[in-house]
Amino acid sequence: MLEQKEFYIAGVKFHQLGSIISKVKVGDYLDLIPEPTNKFDPNAIRIEYPDADASIMLGYVPKKFSSEISAMLEIGSNLNCVVTELNVAAEPWEQCKVVISE
Repeated sequence: MLEQKEFYIAGVKFHQLGSIISKVKVGDYLDLIPEPTNKFDPNAIRIEYPDADASIMLGYVPKKFSSEISAMLEIGSNLNCVVTELNVAAEPWEQCKVVISE
């Protein structure tokens, strides 16, 4: 069982959160996508916004949580990633906080 994890999405300045932050709302569900071929972290988990046309990558689960969350996804756990806080005026790495739970 996964203990609830709350954090700011990592790596957002390299991805598309800034361009779509006006679409994202507190309470939105985001997709968790394992990225085992990531050269920096084999346990990397992408966080994506499920847009009608195509999913939009927002960033990553922080590395300190990625191995546990990756393992839970690998065994088929149904994890939810929900936006808990948005602040467009904050620094990019503190604009979107999420919680992951079962």
